[in-house]
Amino acid sequence: MAAPDLSHPDEARQLAAVAHDLRQPLDALAIYLELLAQDPAQAPELAPRMARAIALAQGLAQSLQDFAAGREQGATPVRADIHIPTLLAELAAVYEPLARRQGLRWRVHGIEATLNTDPTWLRRMLGNLLANALRYTAQGGVLLAVRRRAAGIAFEVWDTGRGLAAADRQRIFEPFVRLTSAGEGAGLGLAVVREGAQRLGCEVTLRSRSGRGSVFALVFSRSSAGR
Repeated sequence: MAAPDLSHPDEARQLAAVAHDLRQPLDALAIYLELLAQDPAQAPELAPRMARAIALAQGLAQSLQDFAAGREQGATPVRADIHIPTLLAELAAVYEPLARRQGLRWRVHGIEATLNTDPTWLRRMLGNLLANALRYTAQGGVLLAVRRRAAGIAFEVWDTGRGLAAADRQRIFEPFVRLTSAGEGAGLGLAVVREGAQRLGCEVTLRSRSGRGSVFALVFSRSSAGR
């Protein structure tokens, strides 16, 4: 198995991005295990959520293995029909316990529809948006929503964080940019979102008000959306 060339900036950045993604389901699993240790009677409820988090971690680990072997499919998206309610349940299994741990409200608003795109990249992008929302929201909550728009389907991540100044709304998509020292992120999450949007041909939008929060959206065209 060929090792990645970490002297190459692109390979080092992609490796760091996958490691960044992998941390989220592992954090969720740690929380589920704590809950199970406190009350074993919760096992029937927690087991399916733990299984979803494990499946996500396994998928990310496989991506890391493929990358190390020089076989990552990153340049060519592998498209498949994604059932949106199933995707939202997978994401909730990972990020809802993280939100609850922080004392934040967690809400999901979905639609019954399918989308034809690369599932790995879409999960990665939404996961990074959710991780950022949780990292920079001290009170209030986070909403993961999917809505139909005239242009197609939009995946939206709302937060009640401090918001973004107009001058920061472009540069936060650059690699390794962090606006504060809060949290332990490497400043890669939004750079991965931008790269994914370029690969998948979707649009990334951002609305934000200082002191009120932000809304990031991934907008896919009608041609990608099924019923």
